[in-house]
Amino acid sequence: MSGDMDYGRLPAEDDDHFHRLDAHLVATDTLMATLDNIQATIDTKAMMVAYGAAGYGKTMSVNSALRKIAPDNTYRLELRSGPTPRDIRHGLFNALGLPGEPPTRPIEFDTLLKETLSQTFRVLVCDEAQGWAAVRSSTGATCGTTATPTSR
Repeated sequence: MSGDMDYGRLPAEDDDHFHRLDAHLVATDTLMATLDNIQATIDTKAMMVAYGAAGYGKTMSVNSALRKIAPDNTYRLELRSGPTPRDIRHGLFNALGLPGEPPTRPIEFDTLLKETLSQTFRVLVCDEAQGWAAVRSSTGATCGTTATPTSR
């Protein structure tokens, strides 16, 4: 992911790396399947994992689909490799653009995040989530590039 994108938001289409190559996005079967899968995931308020080898276009496909389907409801969660529960809380706080300072106590932090995420529909995108393997056992989170709708 580009270091200059707005934290928590989808990058603009012009920021996609293939534009630097004077290339254009083509509606391939795989790209259209990603679009359909993300639409179905959002419709059912489920979780989706896009996985594959590096450079196969997962991020580009997910970003492209979400720009069409949910551009105003998509939030990107950026975390370092092997994030702790604290890192995840702070990442969500930043991605959601919550005002003020983050709570210092985990119970207060969790309550704030649960209340915020239940207020309105959102899609959370966790790119480069393969680095989350170390946190999986402590949080129950799955690993992969995910697009996850949230709301009650």
